[in-house]
Amino acid sequence: MKICIVSPHIDDAILSCGAQIQRRLAAGDEVFILDIFCDGTNGDNRQIEEAEAARRIGAKHFFLHELDAPDRDPRYIPQKELFLGDLKHVPESFIAHIQKRLEDFFAAHAVDLAYFPLGAGTHIDHRITHAAGRRIKTTPIRYYEDRPYIIWTGILQSRMNDLGSDADLPEVTKAQMTASVDNRYYLTHFMPKGQHRDESLPLYLAALDKQSNRSLKSTSETLVATEPELKILYYALAAYTSQMKLIYPDYDTFIKDSLAYEKEANGREIYAERSWAFA
Repeated sequence: MKICIVSPHIDDAILSCGAQIQRRLAAGDEVFILDIFCDGTNGDNRQIEEAEAARRIGAKHFFLHELDAPDRDPRYIPQKELFLGDLKHVPESFIAHIQKRLEDFFAAHAVDLAYFPLGAGTHIDHRITHAAGRRIKTTPIRYYEDRPYIIWTGILQSRMNDLGSDADLPEVTKAQMTASVDNRYYLTHFMPKGQHRDESLPLYLAALDKQSNRSLKSTSETLVATEPELKILYYALAAYTSQMKLIYPDYDTFIKDSLAYEKEANGREIYAERSWAFA
């Protein structure tokens, strides 16, 4: 099979599906990483990093060379708008443009199955990519849980509420979600103490109160990574020198934060990658 991991930005595919990529390659599949919003600030350097990360994990990489959100629209320079801006402000024509480019790539490379971001964490480019994927009918699609955002307790529940999923997920309280802000390394940079946290954290907490209409039929698959896979995965992630110091600065932090999330969410100290199918 030919598998395509659709990555809103450089590093999203390997961060979120690094074990899945290895498992697919071991099964004899061909794996493509397709980066969409990879041009703009530091784009040239990050594309070099992506080439090396893909080489280390064994996947083929491709770039669509669309501009990152803050570089194409000043609306998204404030972090609050970048992560919590209304998708309705994105022109319909732009989502259709991304959809068309993805469909053309899938056809040109005979892709059998594509993985798209769930949109957990609510970055606008992740939600645009998710929206484009939901429109594609010519290629089977699954949706991966965006890492590192997904390891913030409550983010999965909030996103599924927003999508109208019927998934039966463990209940998360606002107190649990708030506590995890100070217990995940990447959140010290993504949600630092100060104005951004004061403005944005209440909005993330409020999303837990939103009731899903449960109209979206949802099923999940879970892949539990092995220790050798995790070692290779972190070796690949270490190629992202621009970003990894803000997410997982070392292997111990990578493992600690991932296992802590799974322990809180599912009661097991495992490294798991989940993907979802919607009907």
